[in-house]
Amino acid sequence: MSPKTHQTQSRKVISMGIELETYSIALPDYRICRDLQFPKRATVEKGEKFTKDVSVGSEYNSKVFKTIREAFFLLKSSLRKYGEFPEDSDANERYVIFPAGGWTDRFAGCHVHLATGTSSFKYEDAKKLSAYLHDHIPFLIVLGNNSPVWREKLTPYASTRLLRGSETYCRVIKRATLYKHHYREITYNQGGKKKPPTLEVRVCDSSIPEYVAAILTVCLAVAIRWQKRRSPLNQSTHENFLKARNSAFKMGTKAKLAWTNHWLSVPDYTDLFFRKYKEELDQMDIPEEVLSVFKYLKKGWDQSEVIRKAVERCQRKHFPTWQRQFAKKYSLAIEELLDGNSYRQFAHRLGVKLPSIERTWLGKKDSRW
Repeated sequence: MSPKTHQTQSRKVISMGIELETYSIALPDYRICRDLQFPKRATVEKGEKFTKDVSVGSEYNSKVFKTIREAFFLLKSSLRKYGEFPEDSDANERYVIFPAGGWTDRFAGCHVHLATGTSSFKYEDAKKLSAYLHDHIPFLIVLGNNSPVWREKLTPYASTRLLRGSETYCRVIKRATLYKHHYREITYNQGGKKKPPTLEVRVCDSSIPEYVAAILTVCLAVAIRWQKRRSPLNQSTHENFLKARNSAFKMGTKAKLAWTNHWLSVPDYTDLFFRKYKEELDQMDIPEEVLSVFKYLKKGWDQSEVIRKAVERCQRKHFPTWQRQFAKKYSLAIEELLDGNSYRQFAHRLGVKLPSIERTWLGKKDSRW
């Protein structure tokens, strides 16, 4: 490869996109359901798509993102269209989105797509990037955990979607392999007439924009390092990877994760990630709302824990109608969140008080093996 070719490749922009499957909440009955919803066609922008998922119902396919700030802004503005500009504005019912990994008996995921440049993303390049991302999958799972409820019952697990669906929809791969089969945890998506090839990461539950952007932050930092051809930072044995993966979707923020065969708590892993990838993260314009996700993670809070506490509160106070009461609180919370309110206010609307993160720092130097 000539120096000129290498320089051209190194300048290629890493592009990102997401597919977000979601439940719905029907208003005014406050019914959690799989009913399809679409915004008015006039509000749909070029590059985005509001479509149907054969399993759970509604699905949003994003535009291509180049930065985390762009992704965060566009996710909120696009998902807001579901509630603000419904396709049938004269209907007796209207809907708001409920991005959770599970509730009844169907799974809803958040799939991340990565590529480089505007031309075809080759399988060989995708396989190399996959090897860099592979051992961070348990961390991505922790960030995306959002399904403590299954068949309308609260479970002890952070992601019932992965607990029940891994073998069918999100099968484990080894680091040195990359399949073109659709139902692997990481796969080479060959695209189609209107979609270019991408590396697709399928492990995360359906999530609110703050957490989707945090997931993209991890993926982009790793991708930048890969693009610079620097050595991968986290490679454990497959046995330890499997242990960490299982711990992640069962235990959530209380999980133990492996970093090159050293076992760490989620707070320590978060700090280590921000230390090791400092150079890459410094290149990224990360909104404070997204950084707060990692700070809450250090405090032991993720989406799954917020949903769990909100459900428990509704069950204590309104047991016969707890689902309706939860849906009523959530519908207001998600509408305000998509209007621009904070994640802290979102949790407050659900009756959950998050801890203060004013003195919480990311990348503490005492976070060692």
